[in-house]
Amino acid sequence: MNSYLDAIGKEQLLTSDEERQLSERIMQGDQRAVARLVEANLRFVVKIATLYRGQGLSLDDLVSEGNVGMMMAAAKFNAARCSRFVNYAAPFVRRQIERAIEEQNDIYKVPKDAERFTRQNRHAISVDAPMGNRSNMNLLSILVNQDSPQADERVYSEAIEEAIEFALLRLSERESQVINRFFGLDREREILSEIAEDMGLKRERVRQIRNRAIRRMKKNYRHKLSELRR
Repeated sequence: MNSYLDAIGKEQLLTSDEERQLSERIMQGDQRAVARLVEANLRFVVKIATLYRGQGLSLDDLVSEGNVGMMMAAAKFNAARCSRFVNYAAPFVRRQIERAIEEQNDIYKVPKDAERFTRQNRHAISVDAPMGNRSNMNLLSILVNQDSPQADERVYSEAIEEAIEFALLRLSERESQVINRFFGLDREREILSEIAEDMGLKRERVRQIRNRAIRRMKKNYRHKLSELRR
């Protein structure tokens, strides 16, 4: 982060005339103009990102999300309708950061019955192994439906195991690799940056793959569990 801050600190701020010229080029489809507008305002993203610290994402994650919002704003910027670019971009940056925080919190929301289930069935399958220092957080706790009826605990437990295995098998090879590494399934858990380096991908791309895989698993898990209950 320090190296990043040093690098973006060397970028010259744009005048209103320069922003207007870049806006005209952007409306003509000039992607270099988009990049120039973004690069000149990356310090603004960091300033906003610091306001969201302590809400579940690291500062570099917040900055990364904010940069995505900044690029979206730059691609749509029309100087004839706005005073300065940062005023126009601010809502895009905040919205992207807030969406990422909300998504992260949804991923790590522990259902009410998950901890009890993992205590009683810790030997069952590897997806109930704790993630790093999160003793009550695992892949199982993310997929279990807290509203599921539990009249027969034994049948309920067996159905969950089968439904989770079904959901895991429906992932693509790349999604499966990311999920296995991120949650430490039968291996040491890795953080996103480590997975990205090993797979030759950008960290943001790995995060997207992880989140998409979790959404697919939730859908497949619920579908399979409903079938098993019929």
